[in-house]
Amino acid sequence: MNSYFNLNRWLLYIGKHWNENKKRYLMSLGAVGGLLVLWYSFVIIVDNRNPLVLQMQSVTYFVGLFLTGCLFASMQFNDLGDGPKGIAYLLLPASLFEKLLTALLFSVVLYFICYTAVYYLVDFIMVKVANGLMLAKYEETRSGNYAPNEIINVFVSPFSPVNLFYYVLIIYFSIQSIFLLGSVYFAKYSYIKTLIWGLIVFLVLVFWEHKIVDSFMPHGSFFKPFTVYKVLENGKELMIRLPEWISSILLFLMMYTLPPILWTVTYFRLKEKEV
Repeated sequence: MNSYFNLNRWLLYIGKHWNENKKRYLMSLGAVGGLLVLWYSFVIIVDNRNPLVLQMQSVTYFVGLFLTGCLFASMQFNDLGDGPKGIAYLLLPASLFEKLLTALLFSVVLYFICYTAVYYLVDFIMVKVANGLMLAKYEETRSGNYAPNEIINVFVSPFSPVNLFYYVLIIYFSIQSIFLLGSVYFAKYSYIKTLIWGLIVFLVLVFWEHKIVDSFMPHGSFFKPFTVYKVLENGKELMIRLPEWISSILLFLMMYTLPPILWTVTYFRLKEKEV
């Protein structure tokens, strides 16, 4: 039997993981749905004229996804922070690769699908409620115009020709992979510690970009991320461009490779993990 990956063994491990954690997962989704209902109810109470516009719906979806998705990922390896549970987890007859795949399946794939489903269930109901209240208010006062709110498509941005939602989702999966790695590095309070260290690294990168790199660059700014630099010289603008094929490769690497790289680091950190 392959000690690295075996499909039957992995499926058995998925079943074991689900049986042991299904109550926690289902309660978490119920809590997410309840929080969404409370938030939307508060918004409707505060603004009963036009509460659930597309911008409000999109902000609610993505803020909730970032907060809860990262929290969910940071809980995947909680057992490693407890001595007896950590030993039992590491001695379980499944490879570390299969355990990592299971964590990715539940925290990245299934959670994203289930969160989106819960969000749309709540969003559909609350938008109907908001439209009903708006219609009742309009029929009572007959002032203004009645324009019912539509349900947003969280995969297509209606606010610009560029699909910003797509890039936000890419950022989300990258940040979530950081929290998944943090759940292996930090035995306790992994969510808080990962958040703090993530902010520190982000601030260091911002300082490096604006204080160190800018001091070596001519007067100007990046017109596109790391591919086109706009130089201001004698009142004229000069564009310094990388070759198109290099730009395409760099953009592809920046957008799509960070999560797989961090998942790989998570795997090797699991191999070195001691309890």
